[in-house]
Amino acid sequence: MAVFLFPQPSGPLSGTDSEHDRPGLTVPWWATLFGAAATATSAVIAGGIAELYWAGHRRLPELPNLDASGTIEPNSASGSPRSADGALKVVALGDSTLTGPGLVDPEQIWLQVALRRIPHDRPVRLVSLAAGGARVADAAARVDEAVSLEPDMAVVAVGSNDVIRGVPPQQLAARLAVVVVRLLETVPVVAVANVGDLGNVARFPPPLNEWLRRRSQWSSRAVEAMVADRDRVALLDVTPSNGAFRDRDMFAADLFHPTSAGHLRWAEAAQPGLQAAFDRMTRTEPSLATRPPTTAESATGAPSATPRRTCPS
Repeated sequence: MAVFLFPQPSGPLSGTDSEHDRPGLTVPWWATLFGAAATATSAVIAGGIAELYWAGHRRLPELPNLDASGTIEPNSASGSPRSADGALKVVALGDSTLTGPGLVDPEQIWLQVALRRIPHDRPVRLVSLAAGGARVADAAARVDEAVSLEPDMAVVAVGSNDVIRGVPPQQLAARLAVVVVRLLETVPVVAVANVGDLGNVARFPPPLNEWLRRRSQWSSRAVEAMVADRDRVALLDVTPSNGAFRDRDMFAADLFHPTSAGHLRWAEAAQPGLQAAFDRMTRTEPSLATRPPTTAESATGAPSATPRRTCPS
């Protein structure tokens, strides 16, 4: 039986040895260099092992991706009257967490479920630019397209594939920060999902699952810290749903993507953060909820192009 040993960072996020930071302890330069090289090498090796394991299970079903785009109709839960003006536009960037492989209906995707639960008196038009297998770099490549849609809010849910391929937590968060900063140049509010516990994924056996569990936890904390440092950014915390995914029945036939029950748990976990994003959007932009339809909107039923808005921080 093969045994894989992965050096583990002693701190919550970094790959350095906390012993090195203690006052009065001198560490030879070569030891520091060796430790950094070993940590980087372990990430690459483990990422490669994950890739190989994935390739070895290609016989499992390849499930189709769905398009989460659609219109969420107004609801009366807010107690406010339904308005006849233009829709709020939400654009989503991300990976298969937003494309729902294994589901039968796009309305089962967690973001659609969560949006339907948020009280709103205007239609919400969701435009998904997500793609199965996407990494943070893929999301970054579509930022210009997302911005061109002039959304009122952007949702970013990506990073799991980076973790699987061994991207260090701080590097993942830094790359994600670039995406967020670019969106904030024109988008009033951005909501960012952290990383769920990949150690629960039924497709990955021990000891690989434990390595992924640690890496996803560290990556999630790095993303949370990045979000906390920025105004107009809300955290969609999916980690409260981690425990539910210890049940193998929460996974589809490919043993990797969640069933509708799993997406429901994600929606329940992310809803408070999404609600906060909606509250921030409507609180800082009252015109979003109250402005009357323009002549173009009255004629076409769609919002007209308006100058981009900025939210006070």
